[in-house]
Amino acid sequence: MPDRFQWLKTSPARLQQVTEDISYGSEPKVSFYALLMTSSLIASFGLILNSGAAIIGAMLVCPLMTPMLGISLSLVRGDPFLLGRAIRAEAIGMVLAVGIAALLGLFPLALEVNKEMLALTEPTLLDLLVAGLAGFAGTYAMIDARLSPALPGVAIATSIMPPLANTGLCLAVGAYHGAWGSFLLFLANFLTILLVSAGTFFAAGVSPKIYGTEKWEFSRRFGVAIAGFLLVTGLLTQTLVRIVKERYLAHDIKGALATQFSQFPSTSLVSEIHQVHQGRLYVLATVRTPRVISPDKVKSIQENLSESLKRPTELIVRANLTKDVCATGSTSQVTAQNLDGFFLSGQAAPEVMRSQQAEQALRELLIARPDLLLMEVDLLQFPCGPVVLATLQGSRTLIPAEVQELEMKMQERLQDPQLRLLTRCLTTVDVDARGRILYAWSHFGSNSPEDAALQERVEKEVRDALQKFPELFITNVDALGSEKEWAVRVEAVGTRVLAARELAQLEKLVSQKVHRPTRIYLWFRSEVMVTREGLSSVEDFTRKRFKERLVQGRTEEKPLSPGMASASGKP
Repeated sequence: MPDRFQWLKTSPARLQQVTEDISYGSEPKVSFYALLMTSSLIASFGLILNSGAAIIGAMLVCPLMTPMLGISLSLVRGDPFLLGRAIRAEAIGMVLAVGIAALLGLFPLALEVNKEMLALTEPTLLDLLVAGLAGFAGTYAMIDARLSPALPGVAIATSIMPPLANTGLCLAVGAYHGAWGSFLLFLANFLTILLVSAGTFFAAGVSPKIYGTEKWEFSRRFGVAIAGFLLVTGLLTQTLVRIVKERYLAHDIKGALATQFSQFPSTSLVSEIHQVHQGRLYVLATVRTPRVISPDKVKSIQENLSESLKRPTELIVRANLTKDVCATGSTSQVTAQNLDGFFLSGQAAPEVMRSQQAEQALRELLIARPDLLLMEVDLLQFPCGPVVLATLQGSRTLIPAEVQELEMKMQERLQDPQLRLLTRCLTTVDVDARGRILYAWSHFGSNSPEDAALQERVEKEVRDALQKFPELFITNVDALGSEKEWAVRVEAVGTRVLAARELAQLEKLVSQKVHRPTRIYLWFRSEVMVTREGLSSVEDFTRKRFKERLVQGRTEEKPLSPGMASASGKP
């Protein structure tokens, strides 16, 4: 043996001890199979639960390492008795491991595909390299008495029991392609460990001296293993090439999608799934975005993706609606975490940054306007220049002067005098048990019982004073008090509008009764219902018909309209 293998040499006594230990560990006995079934159950539960800790536990107790070393040692030494014992233990153990996992998979468990299971169905050439290193480490640790065999044993078990357990689970659910992939991984690891450990035993001088006439016999012993190894290597090489191509394609798809979605404010790519079918690429992209991406924009992204990848592509975007809001505004785009764990990128498109800054500026400006709610902000490019479209929700539409004030402040904040503001006002009506809320959230204040009673009295005095006018209908009254005066907003409908002097007299009268100056703001609306009985407000008309339905015991509320009233013969 060349001197370069002297570091593998060990004493004859140690070699004898290794032979006895492997021969004893390769004997198929009850304790061996009990440990094996336990390891199979732990690995199966670990795969079902997607638990790496449980899978590691199965690796620790897996006994299949020793029969593998027994097969290698028997082939090197030419020991048919040890070979038969080790093969029997390995074969029966393999069948038991798969069978136990398959039986477990037949039980009504929550068996769902997860990352741990999928990883074992796609073996590659890299798995052979791992198994080869594990085989050498385990064999060398057995030969050298100064090394503990525990850690290399775990490394070998890593490549054995999980694939067998996954094979059984796949068979239980009818996933035969996945079962074949998992078993192929086991077979590849088994053959690799077998050949590497045999070479290590031979280099360590475990085999007897081989003469020229015996070299052919020695080679013949490993013929089947070598042929199987070459066949499996070819299969795994083909799989590795396919996986590498898939990963390059996935990388290109993610890069192209990330570039496209960076043009949208606060939008980031979460994940992508792709599949090639009949020469066409189908992509499902999941993104976080503050609004649903319109079909025309998806079409534009799809066309850019097809051009970038040089193949026909069909794109589906799954939008998870989110909203990113910071305290002081940001010049960064929220993205997926990188390997450093950071989630902000300063490389957002200029249009995106301007839209984010405009939104932040508007939110800060509207803090003093609780009656206005900023829904969303878009940046539009018109021939006149960039225009910020702000969708606002409130009880009324803004007047031009208010929009101009917001526009000037936004231009000042963003230092862009060319930026224009366009508001899209969505009017809303807030109604609680007392009626329509005219002052923002005035019905939900933290008044003391005395203040609440006083507010109710002020509202009653104003309502009573206004109801003295004929053909004037009061629909809602909200009073808002301060230390100096009461401000009362009234919503009314009628056939005439009160004169200013009449309203001033009412204010004086109510102020004397409540002992505090009172200002009344009378908001006239044109919602008047005319019937043969006379005039009424739409609200009073609806309330009357509602009471009639309750009396008649009707369970369904039908829409009320003058047309329906005439058809039913009732006003």
